[in-house]
Amino acid sequence: MNMLDLPSLQTASLDPALAGFLAQAAAQGNPPLETLPVPVARQIYRDLDAALGLPAPAIGPVTDASIPGPAGPLRVRIYQPKPPVAGELLPVLLFIHGGGFVIGDLDTHDKVCRTLCQQSQRLVLALDYRLAPEHPFPAAPDDAEAALRWLLANATTLGGDASNIAVAGDSAGAQLAFVAVRRVKAPQVRALGLIYPVAQHVDEPSPSYQENGEGKFLTEGVMRWFIACYLGGQAAAATHPDYALLKSNDFAQMPPTWVGTMGHDPLRDEGHALALKLSQAGVPVIHRHYAQAIHACIHFTAVSPVGLEVMTDLGQWLSKA
Repeated sequence: MNMLDLPSLQTASLDPALAGFLAQAAAQGNPPLETLPVPVARQIYRDLDAALGLPAPAIGPVTDASIPGPAGPLRVRIYQPKPPVAGELLPVLLFIHGGGFVIGDLDTHDKVCRTLCQQSQRLVLALDYRLAPEHPFPAAPDDAEAALRWLLANATTLGGDASNIAVAGDSAGAQLAFVAVRRVKAPQVRALGLIYPVAQHVDEPSPSYQENGEGKFLTEGVMRWFIACYLGGQAAAATHPDYALLKSNDFAQMPPTWVGTMGHDPLRDEGHALALKLSQAGVPVIHRHYAQAIHACIHFTAVSPVGLEVMTDLGQWLSKA
């Protein structure tokens, strides 16, 4: 899909609180994330989420566990919206975290999962998949697929309804959620939630990269580093349908899908294009565009309310799915 031919989205000035946060961050003169050792970048992401997010809402029990994966056990975290009731089976959400396939873990998205659990009233299974560069493509989508297949077979052991499963993720995690659902093609998967998804290679022309590729938190430089780590020099992977979602037309069996795009995000246009391709394939799509927002805003709820608005909109949609 030619990005220059996309219908126009609503435009708005950057949220003043987010603009102030970005200006403050720029004034600190910290080195770009892509110049740092991977373990340092991962810790910075944890620290940002811990410092800039509002306290998570109260929910039921939260437990850590592991499930079988294609290369060994995978860590998961299980969130109950309320104390379990004997015999009650809750709808389920598999959540796959973002972080450019390189950073992010169960802790960076703990508040996100608690918020979605509370808003959707779904049992949430959060997945800690293998990260690049230690585990390049296709390790992460293989783990996401394995987690979804495990959930379909074992949801009832968690108190979940195996006939009512949703899958969601943000950024890289949104791409992995999409790929897992498309690979498995299970009718029990009733809904798919995509928060600012990665849908194509950073080399593809996109006006939103030109507009927002510097100074808006997620930069073009960081994305190039993420993708280089993730694809690991595999040239063919850049156009593989499990990475370049917009290169594929295999959308017909996808479930109803919610897509959230941010006006000041380099990934805005590819998320918009993905929503259009899904809709053109006959998939029921809800596309919510947050014109004042930046990428990763769901972590910055103590800075601006827009990130909480995104999670609330998705959570409430999932509660009705």
